[in-house]
Amino acid sequence: MKKKMRNWEELDADGRGRHRFDFVIQVLSTDDETQTARIQLKPDPRRYTTTTENGRRSYLDRFLKILIPEEIVHEMMCQHLIGLPISYDPPSIQSASDYANSRRMVLTEETTGGSYIPPSETSQIQKGLFAGSSADFVSFISVDIVGSTSLRQEFGERFDKSYKYFLRELITSVGHFKGSVLNVTGDGFIAYIDLPGFTTQCDNTVDLGLTLLHVLKESINPALKQADLPTLKVRIGADVGKAHKRSVDVPTTNFRSFDIGSSALNRAVKIEQMAGEDQFLIGQALYELLHVGWLERCEVVPLDGRSLGALDYEVYRIS
Repeated sequence: MKKKMRNWEELDADGRGRHRFDFVIQVLSTDDETQTARIQLKPDPRRYTTTTENGRRSYLDRFLKILIPEEIVHEMMCQHLIGLPISYDPPSIQSASDYANSRRMVLTEETTGGSYIPPSETSQIQKGLFAGSSADFVSFISVDIVGSTSLRQEFGERFDKSYKYFLRELITSVGHFKGSVLNVTGDGFIAYIDLPGFTTQCDNTVDLGLTLLHVLKESINPALKQADLPTLKVRIGADVGKAHKRSVDVPTTNFRSFDIGSSALNRAVKIEQMAGEDQFLIGQALYELLHVGWLERCEVVPLDGRSLGALDYEVYRIS
């Protein structure tokens, strides 16, 4: 279905006007003494084409079908780049393939009687979900083992062993992408990423989801198979948005905990439930803030958006 042209001022699922603009960066010169650099930014040609109507030059976003006037781009750069601190939190692993290969070797040894060897890469330590009672922008990633109930009934303790390796290795991967785990669900987990820079956060989110699939298929399952343990398949869903933390206190039983109120979290879980085996789906709010390199790997999935709160809310498969 062909997308209709949208207004650049259109708000996102949480009622905000958050936008991303991708540039190709060329370094013109550097000065070691002053530790400064001159760079040139050009709109990424993979994402934008230029058009002129009634003497007004604009950039057409090929993916989001948004027409952005050139003067608006200049205005946003002047407003946001002057004095803006640069926030960049890349993953601690450079290559998912290389990482998966290294983990497969040590897991194969461990599942056949060896000792646990942690990755050489540093994984972020688990942190609490945002400092205050709310956060304006959080990524949620829901991971679920397909057919876990039948697997547990069929394999019993052997499934529990597989699940132990599954949780340890994938939660370690979450830390590599500056994320933490919100909770373990019994047949999977829900993770989140909350970073100062929303562009890096969104890119890390999709990179993490794909890496989880890679580590499962290329590291965990081969080791489980060699140890005659049940292999696993997963569904993964992700989306971004606001979240707030609510305290839950029951004085009569002395129960104390907290709950997360977030449409983004609800969407991530529902999107995960829509996914097929070893499939990673993302919501429209996340899709619209990704770098063009990820957008090129996305394909819209024909699903009924009513369960996500909006009939026209789109879901994308990323590979």
